[in-house]
Amino acid sequence: MKRKTLKGLAFITMAGLVLTGCSSSEKPASEAKAGEDLVIDGELIAKADVYADALDEGSLVFYTGASEVSEQQVADEFSELTGIQVEIVRLAPNKLQERVLSENAAGKLGADLVRISGEDLIVALAEDGVFTETELTDDISGALIDGVVFDDGKYFSSFDRVYSFGYNNQVLSEDEAPKNWADLTDTKYSGQFGLVQVGAGGSTAALTRFQLDQLGEDWLKDIAANEPRVFDSSANLTDALARGEIQIGTVPIGTAYSAILEGAPITIAMPEEGAAAYPFYVGQTSASKRSNAATVFINWLLSENGQALASSLGDYPVHQGAANPTIGDVELPAADSGFAYRATLEDSLEHLQSDAKTWMDIFDYNG
Repeated sequence: MKRKTLKGLAFITMAGLVLTGCSSSEKPASEAKAGEDLVIDGELIAKADVYADALDEGSLVFYTGASEVSEQQVADEFSELTGIQVEIVRLAPNKLQERVLSENAAGKLGADLVRISGEDLIVALAEDGVFTETELTDDISGALIDGVVFDDGKYFSSFDRVYSFGYNNQVLSEDEAPKNWADLTDTKYSGQFGLVQVGAGGSTAALTRFQLDQLGEDWLKDIAANEPRVFDSSANLTDALARGEIQIGTVPIGTAYSAILEGAPITIAMPEEGAAAYPFYVGQTSASKRSNAATVFINWLLSENGQALASSLGDYPVHQGAANPTIGDVELPAADSGFAYRATLEDSLEHLQSDAKTWMDIFDYNG
C-alpha cells in the first residue's frame, strides 16, 4: 500500500486507522533451530551457540514502562520468530524505577530485561548496577544510528516515542477540535483538557522541556488557567479520553495508537509547532539467569525487523534500515524534518529539576 506523508495533514484520523490497522513490514517466520544461527531479514541476531542456549532457557521476564498493548505486540512477534516466551510486567516509568531499585537492593530483581523512559531514571538504574553489558552482533551494531549505545553496551536507546495531544472524536467534531498547541489555551476547552503530571517519567519530562523551550512559560500558564485535569500516567489519561471523561488530552502517539486499535474514538493531532520526542531505553539486568535469551531479545529488538515493528506503531526507529514511523497508511515526518523535538541526555538532565519545579508551581501540584 502506498504510504501518505503527514506533511499538510492536521490529524491522524480514526477512520483511516481502523481501516488500515497496524501492519509492520512483511516478516519471515524464523526457520532457525538449535544448532543453527538465528538470522532474520538477512541480519545475524544470534550465533548458533547463543541461540541454542537461549532456547534452553526458554523464556524471559520483561519489565517495561511503555504501553502494555504495544509491548504485547513486541513480545508476541519475538516469540513467534524465536520460540522464546516473554512475560511482561508493566508499570508507569517512575513506579517501575522504584520497583527495580527495591528488588535490586534486596537481591531479588525479577527482570531479565528493563525498558524505561527518562534520563534520570535510566542513569539511576545504571548507577545502581542494574544492567550488564549485552553483546550485539556485528550486523546489528553496524546498522544502528549514532547515539544509541550507552555505558559500554549496558543499555541502549530502543526507539523514540512522540508526545502530542488528541481528542475524543465522538465528543468533538474536527471543526470543533484544536489543531495546534496554541489552540489549547482557548477558554472554550476549560475543564475539558487532561495532562499527565510532570514526574510520571521521561515522557512528561520531555514534553515539559519541549513546551517550555518551544511554546514558552506563558503558554503553560494559560493552560493552567483553563483548569485541566491532572493524571498520574498516560495510560490513565488515554482511558479517560476514550471514555469521554475529558475531551482533549496530551498523549504519546504510540500509546494513543494502541488504544485506537482497541476501538478507542481518539484522533491524534499533528501540531504545526511540532511535538516532543523521547527515547525508551532497554538493558539486560545483571540479575538475569537467562542471559542468552535476553541477548537474543535485545539484538532482535534493535534489528531492522524489530525496528520495523516499532516504526509501524508510530515510533522513530534507531536502525538505519528501518522506515519512517507510520500509523496505518499515514507516514510521520522524517526524523530530520524538525517535527520531532529531541533534547540530548545531558540537556534533559540539566533542566530536569528546574522544569519540574516550574511545572509544579504553575499547576500548584504537590504530587
